[in-house]
Amino acid sequence: MHIILGPPGTGKTTKLLTLVEGYLESGVPPDRIGYFAFSRRAAHEAITRAATRFKKDAKQFPYFRTLHSLAFRQMQISPRNIMTRMHYDEVSEWLKIPPFHGFEVEEGPFVDFGLGDKYLEVIDMARICCIPLKDAYLRSGAHKRVDWSMIEMVDRALKKFKASKNLFDYTDMLEQFVAHDLAPSLDVAFIDEAQDLSPLQWKMADLIEKASKETYIAGDDDQAIYRWAGADVEYFIRLDGKIQVLDQSYRIPQTHHQISQQLINRVSSRRPKEFRAREENGSVVWHPDSISVDLTEGSWLLLARTKQMVKHLEEEVKVKGHLYTSKLTGSAVSDVMQAIEIWEDLRAGGSRIAQDVRIAYKYMELRSQVAHGFKTIPNVDEDRLLNINDLKQEFGLLHDEPWSTGLRRIPVEYKQYLEACIKKGEKIGGKPRIHISTIHGAKGAEADNVLLLTDYSPPAKAMQEKHHADDEKRVFYVGLTRAKQNLHLVHPMFTAGFKL
Repeated sequence: MHIILGPPGTGKTTKLLTLVEGYLESGVPPDRIGYFAFSRRAAHEAITRAATRFKKDAKQFPYFRTLHSLAFRQMQISPRNIMTRMHYDEVSEWLKIPPFHGFEVEEGPFVDFGLGDKYLEVIDMARICCIPLKDAYLRSGAHKRVDWSMIEMVDRALKKFKASKNLFDYTDMLEQFVAHDLAPSLDVAFIDEAQDLSPLQWKMADLIEKASKETYIAGDDDQAIYRWAGADVEYFIRLDGKIQVLDQSYRIPQTHHQISQQLINRVSSRRPKEFRAREENGSVVWHPDSISVDLTEGSWLLLARTKQMVKHLEEEVKVKGHLYTSKLTGSAVSDVMQAIEIWEDLRAGGSRIAQDVRIAYKYMELRSQVAHGFKTIPNVDEDRLLNINDLKQEFGLLHDEPWSTGLRRIPVEYKQYLEACIKKGEKIGGKPRIHISTIHGAKGAEADNVLLLTDYSPPAKAMQEKHHADDEKRVFYVGLTRAKQNLHLVHPMFTAGFKL
């Protein structure tokens, strides 16, 4: 086993694809190479870059996909066999309990079930962590708000419902993969973002490793920030194999490197790794508040520890009249901007996964712009890349107009906001210069300029003091290592600050 440690900005994906290229040149067929990640974003990036770099159709790389998608493929089931929101609603009506609010989250190895809905959260945590349901119930703190008898009842009901209708949720697919050893036989397998894998996903990884002639496990334990969602970073730290550290960051300037290394060296459990920063010094500037930071030039990534603070940043950017995206908060303006960016990319000849296309379809009129029955893009491989011709031929798209007329369902007030931004010189159609995110949502992202709030929520502070003190250090380390030129740190404005 080869273990590749990729500190921030060291080109881990490029390194892995270079290795893929070497295997292709040595005569290994594309369908004998596996490249697996836990998030769709990472898998999408890998398959897109591979298809472009090697001048091949993405379909020639059937094993470049997420671990969930691999399990789905190996089970050979139909999309009709997957649990949907409608099915969860049926279960809640049957049990006479409030509706579930579960939805799959793109940026992690987990399912987020929304505030107040602890039933599914506890059940899924027990399964992905491979621990008894009662242990997950007690560990999550749900016993303070939810009766154990309710957790048991919902668990039994879901199992019975799925069995009666031959349905599977995403965790079922992983469990079935492990139970029936469905790993494909490969010449070489790459498992990326390994620091974020859950115990159940590690069982999958072990089976993939045993079924492959060679295996590369890639990641960075210093950027392991999903323990709260089931990730098992200690498993990654304990792995035994031939280790290679990518030792040159192409992102981080000297001053950023110094402050981030001071922080990460306070982590007690980690793989020590030395790597070099860029020759440029960069800048680190402290500000008393975020509103005083000038955002008029360059690319920006605005980061905060909590969604509440992200919303605060959104309001400030709106007041300044700048365009921005903020996917993780569910902001309507951000959603509109994302829809415009996706749609214009498709019009320019780009390809997108179904999850992205649904965002654009959301703002199109039914029947005149999207045919009836296709708004949700049903019965599609979620990892398939779709271009505008695919959408016209198979998924009900009826036009290719620019966003201003092609996305007719954009609310008037948002069109007015966009028009005001245009008057200030902002460009519509491409990706906005400014992206706002939680730190968790920005792992893998970068920008010339980063603004990082150091406000630190009381629940996070209490969790750190009670359980894993290293986790929050890793979170802020990720925040400190996103900038390529200028790092703007903001003193705490509303809560206690994290000590960098």
